[in-house]
Amino acid sequence: MTIETRFLPPVSTQHAVMRHAILAQLQSAGVKRVTTIIAPAGYGKTSLASQWFSSLRKEGFRVAWLPLDQEHGDPIVFLRMLLDAASATLSDDAPSADGAMAAASLLAMLATRLRKTSSPVVLFLDDYHFAQTDETEAIVARLVVDRTLDHVKLVLISRTPPRFPVSALRLRGELKQINIADLGFSECETAELFAEQTAGLTREQLVELNKRTEGWVVALQMVRLLVAENKDSSALLSSFGGSSVEMGTYLSEQVFSNLPAEIQDFLIKTSPFPAVCRSLLETVFQSEDFASVIGRLNEYALPIAILGGKFGWVRYHPVFNDFLKDEASRRGLLTAPLLEKAAHWFQAQGDLDAAVRHALMSGNANLAADIVEMSGGWRRVYVSSRGETNLFNAILSNVALIDLARFPLTTLGLAVVSAKAGQLDAANHYMEIAERGASRSLERYLCDLRVVRALMGLYFDEQVSSEDLVGLESDLANPANSELVYRALGLNMLCYNYLQRSELDRALHYGHVAIRVFRDAGADFGAVHLYAHIGQAAYMGGDCAGALEYYNTIIDEVQTNIGKGSDLDALGQVLKAELLAVRGDFDGANDILRWALPHLERHDAWFDVLAAGFMGQQILSRLTGNAMASHGLMDRARPVAKRRGFDRLMRLIDGERALLLVQSGDVDQAIRYAEANGFGKATIRSEADNDLATHLRGTTPALLWTRIYLASGDIAQARVTFEWLLAQQTKKPHVVRAIELALIDILLLGTEGNRSMLSVRLADLLLNFPLEDYRSLVLVEGAPLISLLLECASSSGFSPVLRSRLQAMLSSSETAQALPDAAPQPTPAGALDALTERELAVMQLLSEGFSNKEIGRKLSLSDNTIKFHLRNIFTKLNVTTRTAAVTAARSLGILV
Repeated sequence: MTIETRFLPPVSTQHAVMRHAILAQLQSAGVKRVTTIIAPAGYGKTSLASQWFSSLRKEGFRVAWLPLDQEHGDPIVFLRMLLDAASATLSDDAPSADGAMAAASLLAMLATRLRKTSSPVVLFLDDYHFAQTDETEAIVARLVVDRTLDHVKLVLISRTPPRFPVSALRLRGELKQINIADLGFSECETAELFAEQTAGLTREQLVELNKRTEGWVVALQMVRLLVAENKDSSALLSSFGGSSVEMGTYLSEQVFSNLPAEIQDFLIKTSPFPAVCRSLLETVFQSEDFASVIGRLNEYALPIAILGGKFGWVRYHPVFNDFLKDEASRRGLLTAPLLEKAAHWFQAQGDLDAAVRHALMSGNANLAADIVEMSGGWRRVYVSSRGETNLFNAILSNVALIDLARFPLTTLGLAVVSAKAGQLDAANHYMEIAERGASRSLERYLCDLRVVRALMGLYFDEQVSSEDLVGLESDLANPANSELVYRALGLNMLCYNYLQRSELDRALHYGHVAIRVFRDAGADFGAVHLYAHIGQAAYMGGDCAGALEYYNTIIDEVQTNIGKGSDLDALGQVLKAELLAVRGDFDGANDILRWALPHLERHDAWFDVLAAGFMGQQILSRLTGNAMASHGLMDRARPVAKRRGFDRLMRLIDGERALLLVQSGDVDQAIRYAEANGFGKATIRSEADNDLATHLRGTTPALLWTRIYLASGDIAQARVTFEWLLAQQTKKPHVVRAIELALIDILLLGTEGNRSMLSVRLADLLLNFPLEDYRSLVLVEGAPLISLLLECASSSGFSPVLRSRLQAMLSSSETAQALPDAAPQPTPAGALDALTERELAVMQLLSEGFSNKEIGRKLSLSDNTIKFHLRNIFTKLNVTTRTAAVTAARSLGILV
């Protein structure tokens, strides 16, 4: 097949990118009766069409390329072009049309020539918009409706859509439309465009560039050319936009200058707005005629997106919008009043994000603060399923321009957001400003101040006084304080503070009520936080199944509405990890804590959550026999506690380090450390330091010294200290603490030789507490306690049912690796010689706390091979567990 050169597409530049995805889409759809490729200038319409042309030609289609311009708006010129193309495509030697023939005759001649073949003929009409007149549109419409010409396919490449009816074609499946959304470059196509750059951009820069330009081909090409001129790529990217000289010139010449004056005027005056709709324009400009122009924008070759929605939004391309703003500035347009009117319009529609954004764009930051103030101020932090902290972040970026004292509720929101971000000095600063501002009308703001102060106490780790709790309950009982988010946060604070006092039933009550109120207010983001409090109340109250359900609720809701890896996701995961560690699911807990705890150490967290993560990590490291790992975790956690000002967390860490020294046998060092870090003998009888109701986790001075006296052999002093501690408690200890106390009492009884009372105490422990859910509390006490428990349970007078329960708990497959030998047998003296070189390597890695899989990876062995070596090691050392093997190996000098 021969086609004249003028009916071939222009040769693509060497930098043209193959549009594989769109070409595949076109090829999959097949050649339709009419295909339209519609987009503004610079979107690569011609490049795409020419690639499709070449593809069809290789497949054997009869194809012709018709480049149109303004002269083809004349129907005679237009028809003659079509006739010439048809003749060239069909290799038709028919005589040329008579120069005096009318349009109707030329159209009939064209149809006759096209009917000479029944095989498909594809005509590509490039720059169709230049020839788009009523007469030419009528000609194309006549060709399309002629069913004898169904084999003739038209591809219209244009900046504006055809005006002839296409609904019948669409119903028959004979219309294919390609638009801006299809033509924008993907990240991969952008990378391909820049692939040959000698001064190439980084992957991150290309992603950002593609995002900023929304894949607009001409903008990407412009940057490519500028980078090729060896300009600094970072500076270029930061300044590139519609106001840059090169891009501005292109937009002016190719887009803006060809528009009617009224459309130009419309675009300039609406340029302050990234997107417009009819209702917004009517409000801002008080002109229905001006607003009606929006309906005609689609008739022109403009880089805009029709967003639709409730108001029929139209959004300008960011680069085009930059150009329009620059043009408006040159013409002296005053944008601030327009943006302020728009801010009020968005406020009336309830779109606070847009209202604040437009107020800030106007330069009136006080208006932005007032909009947030009028919408509830700090309450906006908790609304919707994600919260609206973005509002306050926008205010914070302009805070120097705002008279904060005029907006107490907004400033309280700044305090809340700062506290959640761990910026406690800033939170305290904004809290003081809000209090000064509220002092002008204290009665009006008193309830807000009280509830936010209680919230600040959570982040500052300061306990709310009993008087403030009574005041908070009184505020909530007042019918005047019926606003739902306020009530919900107040109930939240009551829940949290009763949890801190071990009043678990009251904490659960207020927590569940708070969740319902948050939900009623549509503030799901606020409701999710409550599950952290009631989950801990359930966990400490002995309901691990309920606690796990609450923690999973946090995780599921946050991952659905906010995303995996967010602050709240990490929060729920860390609390869950503590529970899993105590239950004995060490792998599950370790997988979580490896990422989630470091995340919270840098982001939104309060004392309880960090304490839960720390305690979970300590359980894991101690039950693997890795004391060095435990000390390392403390070294990492202490600076976090200091940086956040969490004195309780620092004290928790110091107490656990002293306890670890005791359990490691270094009693003298434990005493020195305790005396130097606030756990000395002088604090043993401190009621505040030993109130177990307010120390939910970790040791206290009296508990620590009970263990120190036990380890030192001073049994009488240990008993005196322990009994004093129990006598001082005004509230019943929560379940986790009660199990610990029972285990210490059993150790004391065993050391005292009081076997009958020990048996009673063990029976009570097994009957009254769900030890299966808290088995790690037993395991961390070590081999002496476990030996004592098994010895007591094996006595003839002990209940067989309770004995079976104890044995089942201790022999659970979930905890087998962590269970120390209860009654170790003598290790053969020749074990050192009996261990092979490979077994010694396995033993060394085992002592360092590595799992079977990790040992296998380090030694390039399979899991089954490692298990085989461990069985041999256990047999040779006469032990049954990993911990016992390490202990035996160290006693024999196999391990240092």
